[in-house]
Amino acid sequence: MSKPLLLCLLGLFLLAGCKKEAVPTAASTTTENIGTVEVNNFDFNYLSSKAQISLKDSDDNLSSGVSFRMKKDSVIWVSVQPGLGIEAARVMLTQDSVYIVNRLQKEYVAADYAYLRHKLQVDVSFDLLQAILLGNYQAQGAEKALNEGDMQHVQQLRQNLTFDYFIGRLNSKLQQLRVQDNNTGNTITVKYDGFENVGQVPFAHDLAAQVLQKGQVSDFSISHSRISVSDEPLSFPFSIPAGYERLALN
Repeated sequence: MSKPLLLCLLGLFLLAGCKKEAVPTAASTTTENIGTVEVNNFDFNYLSSKAQISLKDSDDNLSSGVSFRMKKDSVIWVSVQPGLGIEAARVMLTQDSVYIVNRLQKEYVAADYAYLRHKLQVDVSFDLLQAILLGNYQAQGAEKALNEGDMQHVQQLRQNLTFDYFIGRLNSKLQQLRVQDNNTGNTITVKYDGFENVGQVPFAHDLAAQVLQKGQVSDFSISHSRISVSDEPLSFPFSIPAGYERLALN
């Protein structure tokens, strides 16, 4: 898999902040009280943004422009654009499928989530990716909640994954999420900061993430120049050009 495409896939774990911008179209809040947990989750119908994703690991320090679109609970769509109007890759995730076109190598992937689990060595799903991108808390599995100063610490066990949520008591927003795959020891840590409103909803405008995979550390960030939410439907164009080679899934 090419590095720009890997950059895109790992960037799907992130959603970081826009600078000062025009007020986007309306959004709404979803406030949930689950046991002792109070959280203010981000809710929307359609979301779009322009962003810059950066990747730093032991081998490379890379960045790329990205266009991002989402339909809540249905589609995550990403176009990777390194510069000069050139699209290097396009990704579309649905609830059960993963589609990737690599224009630089003229190859594509059409698979289920077993492909991403194999590549990233973490047991990911559409709902998990969506929640991480939005900075939302998910109430699932066995959990315990503790008050730790100005944070609520919620720990969950979901099959082979351990989730540690740290929710700010002041704004009831997720401040940090750590996910560990108990089978592999691989972890993803995402920190959310710089909360500003998108419409009427607080949203983390700064984000830093780190992936520990097989003892190797990679750091990621995304900086948005524009982000908006709307009730108006967005399009999610995706096609596979003739002559492209389908990649093996192993």
